[in-house]
Amino acid sequence: MQKQKSVIAALSDELRRDISLGVIKPGDRLNIESLKRSYGVSHPSVREALSMLVGEGYVFFEESKGFRVQLPSKDEMRDSIRVRAELEALAFEWAIARSDLDWRSRIVAAHYALSEVEEQMVKNSRDMVLEWDMRNREFHMMISGNCGSQKLIELIKMQYDQSRRYRLMAHANDHSEVSRSRWIIKSGEEHRLLKDAVLAADVIAGQNILKKHITKAPLHVVDEPNSQLDNKIQTRA
Repeated sequence: MQKQKSVIAALSDELRRDISLGVIKPGDRLNIESLKRSYGVSHPSVREALSMLVGEGYVFFEESKGFRVQLPSKDEMRDSIRVRAELEALAFEWAIARSDLDWRSRIVAAHYALSEVEEQMVKNSRDMVLEWDMRNREFHMMISGNCGSQKLIELIKMQYDQSRRYRLMAHANDHSEVSRSRWIIKSGEEHRLLKDAVLAADVIAGQNILKKHITKAPLHVVDEPNSQLDNKIQTRA
């Protein structure tokens, strides 16, 4: 049973990645037999992984038509980043109230790991984007994770993970190296300021940085070659 869960988790990760990076296109039909062959897993594993992705908003299911990749939604993305920003700002305040040397040391370590990847992202963002997203998540959750509320932590994790598709789409579909490098450098500076706010126990500065950081580039409409879409959403935080 544990092995099957591991297979499903790994398959879910691969499908999230391939949907986010455009390997599987918005609106594409997800044929269970085809996915079974492509990913080398069992029929039940594919169905369970797809069901998980339905709950996360990557996929939708229609009776008699099966599974399809969910189309990007500007309204959904706008709502998600706004809620995430407010939740992380609240968690920041609570986390600072519980600050200690061990937590601050872990924040410094998480920031260092993220900054290392950000430096590589400037040179090669597409190959490093999955590693960056993981390190970015770890840094943000290291801050929020000290808030003392498991319910708040789970809400933040959910909002972060549900917006992951859009962050990866932004990197996959931004064909300008200059644009990507400029954004990465700016984001790295914001992460440094956020780390400094933690060390200084500056709640107001930290909350302001978080809200600006998460919502600074929520929606950039660009031409979409797929006729099923009117626009594409780019959001990166």
